[in-house]
Amino acid sequence: MPKFHFKLCDTRIVADHGTHELAGATAARIEAIRLARSIREARPELAGRNCSVSVTTYTGEPVCRISIDDVM
Repeated sequence: MPKFHFKLCDTRIVADHGTHELAGATAARIEAIRLARSIREARPELAGRNCSVSVTTYTGEPVCRISIDDVM
């Protein structure tokens, strides 16, 4: 299974949320949405600060970027 890197970002990387082995890009996007929701619940002070979950492949290719402001 491919590996994907998850990071919380604003204008720079704020926190590394690890590497996950997932079935593919769609599964990585779904996991990014779950993580963004979790971060928004745990850290509501980050809302409105342009924070997002960035997902890249193991080789560094971008997969998606999910804003924590866009998930509920």
